[in-house]
Amino acid sequence: MKKCILLTHLYIESEGIGRDLKIDQANFCVKHFRKNNPDSYIIVTGHGERPNELDDFCDYVDWQPEIIQSEIGYGHPVLVNRGIDHAIDMKFTHLLKMRLDGINMLPEIFEWCLNEMGDKKYLTTQATSKDRMVLCDLFNFGEIDFMKKCWNLENWYPCGDGLEPHARNFFNLCPEDNWTDALKNNCALKNIPYLKWIDFRGNNNWQYLKDKKQDMLENNLDGYLNYLWGSTEGWFVWDENFKLIRSQEFNRGTWATEENMI
Repeated sequence: MKKCILLTHLYIESEGIGRDLKIDQANFCVKHFRKNNPDSYIIVTGHGERPNELDDFCDYVDWQPEIIQSEIGYGHPVLVNRGIDHAIDMKFTHLLKMRLDGINMLPEIFEWCLNEMGDKKYLTTQATSKDRMVLCDLFNFGEIDFMKKCWNLENWYPCGDGLEPHARNFFNLCPEDNWTDALKNNCALKNIPYLKWIDFRGNNNWQYLKDKKQDMLENNLDGYLNYLWGSTEGWFVWDENFKLIRSQEFNRGTWATEENMI
């Protein structure tokens, strides 16, 4: 099977203290994904100031020079769709979508997701709710036609973020009339630690991680549990056995985990 990865969900201002930091993060992100996924077709979509090393490691870049304000805080649905549409044009059957400001410290992450998805239609992680219509919009894997429908722009707005419209689109594709059942039967949910999803943002994560680039390239970062997506903020905190020990609910009900979705 031909492998395709979409990296997105990033905008970069042309001025300000965050500019150089975001550019450094994006450049390292694509370098890591290329090293650890040498045979994958890598797509990047984003907006604002363009990182200077994208073309060195990616197969296709769709970067809009102006920041699209309507994308920020709503899941970047237009830019995600632009990436999905290109993958469809290139005749890929499955797609992995991930943020451009983090990495998965797993070699061949596409193949890993394909194996873990099994006979389900979709694979995702936290933040996904077990009892409310909330579905993670930052890390997704599945058949590309199904993913395209999950990101249906016609049903996206109005919304408060990308989690709820993503969930509504997913639910509308499932035969079940109950959210929990639809999620259990059609989506493989993997806890963040199994994805080894390192978040460059966090509470100054990059101040430490920028000096550990070689370790991350080799997927050998000591203490990586401290830098998982949502860990330093206290959104999702995991023990060494990858069990959730603390989280913030944000009025989203009970967070779905591997343990409570059996």
